[in-house]
Amino acid sequence: MTKLKLRHLLLAFAPLAIAGCVTAEEVDRDTCASFGFRPDTDTFANCMMEQSARADDERRQWDRDRRLREERERDRKERRRREESQIDNRPQFDRDGNPNFDTQGNYVGCHGVGCEVDNPDD
Repeated sequence: MTKLKLRHLLLAFAPLAIAGCVTAEEVDRDTCASFGFRPDTDTFANCMMEQSARADDERRQWDRDRRLREERERDRKERRRREESQIDNRPQFDRDGNPNFDTQGNYVGCHGVGCEVDNPDD
């Protein structure tokens, strides 16, 4: 019994859903007609071509914008990946065992005369 009711509901609502669908050509026809052009005239045909060209331009612009967004996102991810994988090659301690970084992680450099990179093997 429930299957029968569900089937009837689907049959009842399917035409309503389909009736709401309007094609781009129908919208363009309505637009040109609202401008006062009559169907089957040269001016109406020109209007339809202009509407089609406008829609094509909008699609191309949308595609261009989408590609730019994707490219920016890829670049952002690549920068983040490079930053995260970068190895800090500065010496962590000088030859006397003093840290080259302060408590906040800022590099303060080497300590002592000459301030050259210390070789821990010396």
